[in-house]
Amino acid sequence: IIQEETKKLNKKQRYIRGLYTGGTLCDEAMIILSDFIGDIYSNIPLKPKGRLSDINKSYKHSLIDLGADEFTRGKPHPMIDPYVRQERILSEAKDRETAIILMDFVLGFGSNPDPAGEMAPYIQKAGKIAAKDGRHICMISSVCGTEADPQSLIGQEKKLKEEGVIVMPSNAQAVRLAAAIVLSRRNSK
Repeated sequence: IIQEETKKLNKKQRYIRGLYTGGTLCDEAMIILSDFIGDIYSNIPLKPKGRLSDINKSYKHSLIDLGADEFTRGKPHPMIDPYVRQERILSEAKDRETAIILMDFVLGFGSNPDPAGEMAPYIQKAGKIAAKDGRHICMISSVCGTEADPQSLIGQEKKLKEEGVIVMPSNAQAVRLAAAIVLSRRNSK
């Protein structure tokens, strides 16, 4: 997977963009990624110097907690209503430096009844935006849930895979794969 995805990236594509609905999963991703690639920027940074000056614009490697207060004031949480992530994936696709988009999907009562299905058309649109510009964006996700959840773990993973998303068994594994692709790209160019 690493070599296959690395070959699809052009020399300007070098950054990971994480669009998280879960703050804890976003924190985990930042901790793991920072060990591999250094500075990570976020609206919930690990270190003060990593705070994004504009939460609506990614900078270098950026992982965003879309469930944080600044995104949810007066609006439903993105685990329920994915609108903020749907819009953000399209803006990340327009950024020529975006190499990878990382996403979490959290299942269970209180979550959207079909989170993968809600994102599928936007994943397609993001891919088309990049392709129109001669680029490929690697999409990597994990689904946090079980087959006993109302959304069905297997069904959600299947929908993502049908859209070309690489689905890993855990957030940590998804993050490590993203780091490996970015590091491989650095070393091959």
